[in-house]
Amino acid sequence: MKVGLLIREKIIEEIKEKTKQAQGCLFIGFNKVGAFSFNRIRNRLKEVGSSVSVTKNSLFKRAFHDLGWENLEGFIDQESGIVLIHDEDAIKICKVLVDCLKEDETLQLRGGFLKDKRITHQEVNTLAKLPSREYLYSMVVSSIASPLTGFISTLNQIIVKFLQVVKEIEKKQTKDNE
Repeated sequence: MKVGLLIREKIIEEIKEKTKQAQGCLFIGFNKVGAFSFNRIRNRLKEVGSSVSVTKNSLFKRAFHDLGWENLEGFIDQESGIVLIHDEDAIKICKVLVDCLKEDETLQLRGGFLKDKRITHQEVNTLAKLPSREYLYSMVVSSIASPLTGFISTLNQIIVKFLQVVKEIEKKQTKDNE
């Protein structure tokens, strides 16, 4: 067997393995993106729990065909790369990717798959506009804590009023005893 064929098969297996482990993948086009800009994009995405893979389109197509992803029209065209989402919070990665698109206009977002659901680039932009997971958690906690805080302060006021009444009674009794 030829060495080139073995290397291609290894790359295909690596893409399939990484894609199976990922929460999803987004397809990007980087035609005319400079090396420095692309490395900066790659590093920013790595910081938020994703990785960028680049190889020949034919190898991408074979790997995704083996995974059963047939509907790749518009995703793999010209110079393509995939952003593999390893973090549970895909919204954070979409935000970073959309920010990178604003900074470098030659970068293209083509769409992708999130948990086996096909999404378009417009849907990725919509996801990027959503608040972060941490913000949503804080909203839930504050909505739960708010009634509890009000209830506790009401109970506290009852105790304070009771103590004030007891003090007044004590003052009155000491006054009466004098």
